[in-house]
Amino acid sequence: MADLNLISLTGVSTRDAKLRQKSGDQVKAEFSLEVDRPFYRATGEPVSDLFLVDAWNEIGRWVVENVTEGQRLFVMGTLNKESYNTRGGREHLTIVKAKYIRKLDDHLVDNELDVEALKADHWPLSLLQSAVGVVDTVLRENPAEEESVDVSDFSEDEGTL
Repeated sequence: MADLNLISLTGVSTRDAKLRQKSGDQVKAEFSLEVDRPFYRATGEPVSDLFLVDAWNEIGRWVVENVTEGQRLFVMGTLNKESYNTRGGREHLTIVKAKYIRKLDDHLVDNELDVEALKADHWPLSLLQSAVGVVDTVLRENPAEEESVDVSDFSEDEGTL
């Protein structure tokens, strides 16, 4: 039996999605997503993380048509560690494999979660439940067709699940 590997992120795309044709007629789109942390450096500069996001086949096609630099997004998927060879040796990279992507109009956590509580090293169950509630709300909303892509619309034969 498999374990759960699930990540949900909100952030801003830092570049337009790029399409890469793979073997066997598979399509992969790549973009990067900047996710702000609820912290500031001593200089007052915000702290953020940058994630590389891969989207395959139908989701990848949607991403190429809809994800541009500066687009606020909700991304749900899995974390995957990949390795590749370089002149300097073997490199490792952690990638978010998108399973669901949706455009957002604004920050999801604004007025929904206690930003100060998000800074803590330990989150109480109530904060975790609130965070899951925010994700649940996004997934229950019915965005316009062009604003999201849902893998449940694709069959397993297409390799998108």
